[in-house]
Amino acid sequence: MLQRQKKPYRVFSLWLRIFHWTMVLSVTALFWSGLYIGDPGFINFTGREPAEAINSWFSMEMIRRIHFTAAFILIFSFVFRIYGAIRYRGDRLLPRFNKRRYWRGLWQTTTHYLMLPQQREHRVLRNSLARTSYFIIYILFVLEIATGLAMYSQIRPDSWLALIFNPLNMLFTEYEIHIIHHYIAWAFLLFTVMHVYLAFREDVMEESGEVSSMVSGMKFYPDDPEDIEDLYGDRK
Repeated sequence: MLQRQKKPYRVFSLWLRIFHWTMVLSVTALFWSGLYIGDPGFINFTGREPAEAINSWFSMEMIRRIHFTAAFILIFSFVFRIYGAIRYRGDRLLPRFNKRRYWRGLWQTTTHYLMLPQQREHRVLRNSLARTSYFIIYILFVLEIATGLAMYSQIRPDSWLALIFNPLNMLFTEYEIHIIHHYIAWAFLLFTVMHVYLAFREDVMEESGEVSSMVSGMKFYPDDPEDIEDLYGDRK
């Protein structure tokens, strides 16, 4: 049986791809430096000279600098991600709750991932489950940034940053903000594991260029996907 030739579709803009890989690097740095800040014990300085423990790459001061630098890189890249979503139609990954196709797609995607038989094949640029997970992860990004800046502002209580996040520091104790920040970080790790697995799974099963699309921006389909209007607008 001859395989139908697939057509290329530019799905992801350069803005989104830059944000994606900046996010990967910054979140990785934030996660591991955050583990150290929360529990320095997993890197043992026993038997070392005090000056080495203070001035080395694994000193608390250095790790905190890495954490804060990566945090502000993530914040600025997130702002650029929002700009990209406003400017480029294909970068708008949010679910369309007002569309019947979205709710139907949730069931279709779930049965697809569970390898249950379906009446027909559904080709979409972004399935409903992926849209929902992106929506949730962006909300968690906002919460993680807010709680992180709230803790950071406590270092200088007279700064403009402290003035902005003072309501959050009044609403929750320092420990509660830390715990929220901590658990959201672990949620990012869980999302990353599932995201990587499903991306490679989709790439192998559908051969649509799912993984390489985050480098080239291109996906490949034999026919127009059902949500093609995400790229070109509603067609009459």
